[in-house]
Amino acid sequence: MTNDDTIEPLVIRSEADAWAALEAAMSGDTSFDDTNVRFEGWPAFSMDAKGRDWTVRCRRASCRHCWKCSETSIVRSRRHSTASSICGACGKRTADGLEVVVRVKEGSSLFSADLSSQLNKIAGAVFGRMNGTQATISVLGIALAISAPVMYKSWLQERQAEKQMTAQVELSKQETERMRVFAAAVKQQPEIAVVKDDVIETANKMLKATRPGDTLSMKGVPVTAEEARELVQPEHERAKDVELNGSFRIIGNRTDKGSGFRITVRRESDGMQFSADVPQELDWDGKQAIQHAEWTKSLVVLAVDAEMLHDKIARAVVISAKSAEG
Repeated sequence: MTNDDTIEPLVIRSEADAWAALEAAMSGDTSFDDTNVRFEGWPAFSMDAKGRDWTVRCRRASCRHCWKCSETSIVRSRRHSTASSICGACGKRTADGLEVVVRVKEGSSLFSADLSSQLNKIAGAVFGRMNGTQATISVLGIALAISAPVMYKSWLQERQAEKQMTAQVELSKQETERMRVFAAAVKQQPEIAVVKDDVIETANKMLKATRPGDTLSMKGVPVTAEEARELVQPEHERAKDVELNGSFRIIGNRTDKGSGFRITVRRESDGMQFSADVPQELDWDGKQAIQHAEWTKSLVVLAVDAEMLHDKIARAVVISAKSAEG
């Protein structure tokens, strides 16, 4: 599918529109193969901060690491620190691009940052690189992960249950069903989970930054500084970017992914074995080189962009491939 301007777009103007479209795309009852998505006046990020001085940053950046998007953005929030951004498709971080800073001065201030233009850029990059249904699920999932109150409420509920707190956020029947739909969308398009995790990390950092007397309300859910101290989640160690290049043998191949396929490889030089995604956008010659190596049990030269966490490969993507013969 190509990103054709003649295709009538699916216009999303509210959270309700987004959930309805995502549910329809996940049900399979409606075809989205010839659909493009456009956001108008939604989504938005909102926060009401009472107490000390806060800074919220929204950064737009170009991703240099993957084929799935050329530009993306996400809200990052913390007290007086440098923001980073994350690519919604590949999960890589970058410090490039335009940064918009909104300050909430001491006292009580309510603000909302319109993210529709940034989400339209994500949509423009994703449509044409996946089929219409996959792209619709991916883009709507990312938008809801960033802005839907139920995401924050669900995380708070989990943290409150873990801490065995008496007062707990309760999800309505509708919100519970929406989280079920969202979980199914994540299974189809895992890049949504990367964005959701980053948004939750941002919320966690904001809770961590509260001081006595502060009250923080994100997406309509208030938390006092005293509650925040109990709810803060320990920060996880970040995966480190590594390049895994060399001659490899293909020892397995999975084609049941939404786009592209996944291979299991063993590096000839040191015997390192791991699985790596081969994106749909890899050039034809590269795919042919991988296929030839698999069929003939010969070596293939791969350049692999990966992330290492606790001495294990957490994620790997093939960025180029060529035959080792000749």
